[in-house]
Amino acid sequence: MSLTAARYDVAAIRAHFPSLARELDGRPIAYLDGPAGTQVPLECIDAIAAYLRTSNANLHGHFATSAETESMLQDVHAAGADFVGATSGEEIAFGANMTTLTFAVSRAIGRTLSPGDEIVVTRLDHDGNVAPWLALEERGAVIRWVEIQPDDCTLDLDGLAAVLGPRTRVVAIGMASNAVGTINPVRRIADMVHTTGARLWVDAVHAAPHLPIDVVSLDADYLVCSPYKFYGPHLGMLWGRRGLLETLPAYKVRPAPDELPGRWETGTQSHEALAGLLGTFRYLEWLGVAQGRATGGQEAADHGRASRMGRAGRLRAALGAIRDYERNMTLALLEGLASISGLAVHGITEPERVDERCPTVGFTMAGHAPAEIAAFLGARGIATWDGDYYAHELIRAIGLAETGGMLRVGLVHYNTVAEIDRLVEALQELAG
Repeated sequence: MSLTAARYDVAAIRAHFPSLARELDGRPIAYLDGPAGTQVPLECIDAIAAYLRTSNANLHGHFATSAETESMLQDVHAAGADFVGATSGEEIAFGANMTTLTFAVSRAIGRTLSPGDEIVVTRLDHDGNVAPWLALEERGAVIRWVEIQPDDCTLDLDGLAAVLGPRTRVVAIGMASNAVGTINPVRRIADMVHTTGARLWVDAVHAAPHLPIDVVSLDADYLVCSPYKFYGPHLGMLWGRRGLLETLPAYKVRPAPDELPGRWETGTQSHEALAGLLGTFRYLEWLGVAQGRATGGQEAADHGRASRMGRAGRLRAALGAIRDYERNMTLALLEGLASISGLAVHGITEPERVDERCPTVGFTMAGHAPAEIAAFLGARGIATWDGDYYAHELIRAIGLAETGGMLRVGLVHYNTVAEIDRLVEALQELAG
């Protein structure tokens, strides 16, 4: 099937993202840097501007703009719940970023631990889902590690089973790797974790732009993601089971409410950014409905039902369409990279395993440091990243920490085959 088939109108999608029109030397910049932060749609930009122009206020005032802000915050919490499949907006808390929220909750969990209690972390994760748990060693926690399979950068699930035990309290995993794209079998891991009575913390930052998320199906206990990775402003978002969020001893100022979600939202939030996130959710709803209109047969009926289900259904339809499009983009990217002499992809490369990864690819090239490759591409209007991207343990585990890490290409739903072709041509030029 052609990637430009009518069932996915990437040109119409790109029209929502004004930054994609920016050029370098007469050519549009190819933003292949999605894992570090995506571009944002007009719906987000306009919502931020509209809030600051007409409704900027703090909470609990007896006047119109304060009431409007409170209403907007209720709506964005409800939309966040719809995005992750939660039952209530009260189970959603926002903060500066995922790492800040993770530190806040890990510290609270630390207050409930006894010396010798165990926390499980993995070598595959972003350090934002490692360092907050390592910090609990100061409270007597014992850290257990899950290693990776170095040939394809997947988690060693037998190793996970081996470290779980009666003292396990929290297992922290990623839903998808921000460095190599590996998608972890979260529900299978949840079943393993819950047999010990432990809690499962899921970092879905890298999964959120690519995969539908349903915390009920995943059977997670907590899940965090970052709206600026899925076409929104710079924010972090936390979901947790209501009973856990209500009973954990949160660190907060004394006048802050004990009720959810306020007990986890330290200080005044970025109201303008949260208004922008509502705009992003509206964009994704548009995408879910637009895909239903462009798709024939049973899929059109499915999308139509999703549209009638309300916001949650429209968001799920959008992410389903994104997943289908990106699956084919991943195959095209891997095929192109395989044609380049001296280039080695780290992670899953087999086409038949494409559903086990996101369209995020890390690679090295013989004779070229990752920073050199990134600079070469950047000069040609192709944005990528080099280094370890805070996947600190993974880069060490595959032996690349001393040589500059990897070059990372991260596709998202507004990227195109033409951009992949530009990338491959430039890398072929560099390879000689």
